[in-house]
Amino acid sequence: MASVAQINTESFSTFADKATADAMVAKAKELRPLLMAEAPAGEAKRAPTAAVEKALFDNKILSALLPKRLGGVGLSFTDFCRMQIEIAKGDPSISWVVQIINGTSWVTSLAPDSVQDVVFADGPTTVCGAYNPPGKARKVDGGWIINGSWPYTSGSRQSKWAQQGVVLEGYEGPVVPGISMCYIPFSDLTIKDAWYVTGMQGTGSDISIATDVFIPEGQMVLMNERAGQIDRTKRHFGAPSDLLPVVPVVRTTGIAQLIGAVEAMLEIVTAESVKPVLTTQIGPRTNSGAYMRDLGEAAAMLDTAKLILFHLVGEFDRIGLAGAELALEDKARHRAQCAQMIKLVHSASESLMFQSGSSAFMLDKPISRYWKDVSMALRHIQNIPTIGYEIYGRSIAGGDMISPPGAY
Repeated sequence: MASVAQINTESFSTFADKATADAMVAKAKELRPLLMAEAPAGEAKRAPTAAVEKALFDNKILSALLPKRLGGVGLSFTDFCRMQIEIAKGDPSISWVVQIINGTSWVTSLAPDSVQDVVFADGPTTVCGAYNPPGKARKVDGGWIINGSWPYTSGSRQSKWAQQGVVLEGYEGPVVPGISMCYIPFSDLTIKDAWYVTGMQGTGSDISIATDVFIPEGQMVLMNERAGQIDRTKRHFGAPSDLLPVVPVVRTTGIAQLIGAVEAMLEIVTAESVKPVLTTQIGPRTNSGAYMRDLGEAAAMLDTAKLILFHLVGEFDRIGLAGAELALEDKARHRAQCAQMIKLVHSASESLMFQSGSSAFMLDKPISRYWKDVSMALRHIQNIPTIGYEIYGRSIAGGDMISPPGAY
């Protein structure tokens, strides 16, 4: 396996080519039967099954977004979303793990050279983690002692490295308010089995715990450093994705999986159109104007959400390829347009459950799992529509901002 130093001797200034991208999307479609078949076991296990984990690694799906310069597939954000939509049709929980690991590994590719030298020393790897509530870091000779307990560590069983948020204890150097990031091998952490939830049960989002773990200096990224920012002075730099802001990219690409999951729900409800409309004299639902109207509206909502999604990720791709940067006002607009997608996806999913009826909530019905997973994922803090709309409104009206620019 190539090391970072070996990989970085080549120049990678583009995303993966069309043939590579189409092959990744095709593989995601091919895996759908496996993901659907394994989903009940994954939900019961509350983590991806061994068969699914093997398929993800064997097909490089967990390194799809990692830049080619680090040995990843280097998909564009458009192609990553195309792939994620298909993964989510098989199992939304697995698409969540794919999103978290790809997103966090990509964020790690934006970290200082010292982090990249260590984490990617043996080529592409998997990273996940959490930042809130933060752990604590205490400075010692040559490094830091880390203590913390981080909930919601999705993909912890499939990751080699953890990217964890920490605050500094008794540190006498320059301190910028906020949460710093440290990088810890999962072999140094304890995973507490605590993921008992209504939706996204198959993600293995348990608690990761560090107890007096030592990390060297090079595995800490302080708030006063340019972590997650565009830094053209780094040795490990040059991929189009190196030029994109963290929060807008992670938030926007994460909505692709929600769209894919609700598209799977739409397929299920459409197939039920042959059923009669109970309590009426109407035979198949295709003879009901009300049912057909609602089905068409749900489909149109998803079509509109996809139009917004691919417009936004297309902007990311163009900016990365052009060597440009996303303006602050565009980040605010992106936040609101993501809020609009969330409203559309939520409305479509709820309409489809009404159309499917109360039997859709039976635990053995696949549609109930899609609905539970989507319902939970929609409530992620980055997806709350009200916040997105307010940020955009304040941006266009010149009002005081409620979030730091990095959180747009």
